Amino acid sequence: MIRIVYANLGYSRAIDGSLGHHVRRAHRHLFTTERVQRRALNHVRERLDALQPDLACFVEIDRGSFNNGFLDQMRLLADERHTTVRIDNKYGADKHFRRLSVSRGKSNAFLATRPIRYAARYLSAGKKRLVYDIEMEGVRVLAAHLSLRYRIRCLQIRELAAWVAESGGPTVVVGDFNLFRGAGELAPLLGSGQLVHANEKAGPTFRLGPYRATLDTCLVSRDLISACRVTILDQPYSDHQMIRLDIEGIGGETAPERALLVADPMDPAEPPMLS
Repeated sequence: MIRIVYANLGYSRAIDGSLGHHVRRAHRHLFTTERVQRRALNHVRERLDALQPDLACFVEIDRGSFNNGFLDQMRLLADERHTTVRIDNKYGADKHFRRLSVSRGKSNAFLATRPIRYAARYLSAGKKRLVYDIEMEGVRVLAAHLSLRYRIRCLQIRELAAWVAESGGPTVVVGDFNLFRGAGELAPLLGSGQLVHANEKAGPTFRLGPYRATLDTCLVSRDLISACRVTILDQPYSDHQMIRLDIEGIGGETAPERALLVADPMDPAEPPMLS
């Protein structure tokens, strides 16, 4: 079995989506103290310790920005179990962000405990463009965070569908798709019949006061779906829930290797996270 978890961490501001949190903790969008971030990230670490995922993918994680006191949140999640640790700016690979830029540090990331092959790819439309393209134990995983704007999101979903079509093998597509108009937006990805919406009936993944929606999406290729189990897990430190995907009959025990950090191309001069 291989286990994949995905989560939108909300930059570890410890805002759970309730109206009370959004009112009382609104200032954290401007600046979040290190104490608050560490407390939220400790919850994430405890969840990782309990679940022992082979691959953990995150969006809305901060590598260090003006409004989080330049705390590298990934350093608090990675440990010696992880053979690959990757974090990249989610807005694009062709810009160099100044230290005080509001975009500096805003990232996606993943941790892997098994051998993988991967690429950090960028969609051609929108501001949030990063998609991780990962292959683990013969399963291809695309992890994305799509635009809040409907028109741009439609372009991104069509481009993702073209990327999925590059390979006909076992595939998982997961991420925060911001599907505010419902699962019908996934038509370009589901139209060929290759993918199935695995968490369509698993319950909402996003909360804003009384509002609930399934914004976070897990699509699985039809050849995998019978071996898959999807679970939605509460995250009290974020307004998004965590998705756990277990795929039976794939992979086996793998001896741990030396942890490897692959440097973020946006910040090549930053020191390694793990030795």
